[in-house]
Amino acid sequence: MSNLSLQNKTFFGFDAWQLQNDRFSVVVVPAVGGKIVSLYDKSAGIEWLVQPENAHIFRTPEYGAPYESSQCGGWDEMMPTIVACSYPVAGEHQGVYLPDHGELWVMPWREAGSNQHAIRLVVDGVALPYRLHRTLIIHDKNTLRFEYLLQNLGKEALVYLWTPHPQFQVEPDAIIELPPEVDQVVNVLPDERGAVGVRNLWPVIFEEDGIVRRQDRIASISAGRGRKFYLPPECPISWVKLQQPSGATLRMTWRPKDLPYCGIWIDEGKINSVSTVTIEPATGYYDDLSLALSNGMISALPARGEHSWSLEISFFPE
Repeated sequence: MSNLSLQNKTFFGFDAWQLQNDRFSVVVVPAVGGKIVSLYDKSAGIEWLVQPENAHIFRTPEYGAPYESSQCGGWDEMMPTIVACSYPVAGEHQGVYLPDHGELWVMPWREAGSNQHAIRLVVDGVALPYRLHRTLIIHDKNTLRFEYLLQNLGKEALVYLWTPHPQFQVEPDAIIELPPEVDQVVNVLPDERGAVGVRNLWPVIFEEDGIVRRQDRIASISAGRGRKFYLPPECPISWVKLQQPSGATLRMTWRPKDLPYCGIWIDEGKINSVSTVTIEPATGYYDDLSLALSNGMISALPARGEHSWSLEISFFPE
């Protein structure tokens, strides 16, 4: 690797860090949810993350604000829930309100030992007693590695739902590629593909009217819709690829042992003004912490315990 650097810059008036090498750069704003605001592939000339001009004015949201009308775009961390709910476990924190898309995306993160190879930040929970560390490392010339450490600071076991929320901007006809063993996905939102919980074929749905609908192709914003599905919980996967019509490709990888579930949100003109794909490997199934607990598909951390996991973003062609 060459020309590794960590530099100070500003992003819409906020202090930011830029970590880069010859191939790509990443920009983070610690004070606004530790948000990753840019993931730029220099070789392809592509900005992969939705920018404020295609989402919302960049600002500091209030705690408990609704996500979709406050701070879309970029890459946020969702914890301890995605859909707003009350903490569902009996004990000291039962009934505590957990905001929409969790709480970390509105909170200031603290610097924790960054250098020319890595950006290290940490943040403490408000609704629940936990601390999340995130380190961004340039792993090799084409790969950005994310390392997470979650600490339970409380006296009781903690159940939680964590997922990243990277809003990748794509051109119409971009392709979502899943591992070859995936042949169906589960609807999370009701749409023309069916009700919540319906399983549809992947990547192609053959309709009774003879029309072939592709699940894996992204429409333009003229479609005016949003759709989300999860991979079947019995079918954990370890990667997802996004391929632009130009051939430029981004791949996200992780260990299914750590992140056994995965949801994919597709915005084709519902919220952002560019087509968007959000890849969400997760610790629970699915978006609502209470629902994940009732499904028996959730992560739990003992009192004073720790949990670590990682994921990687790689750029192709090399």
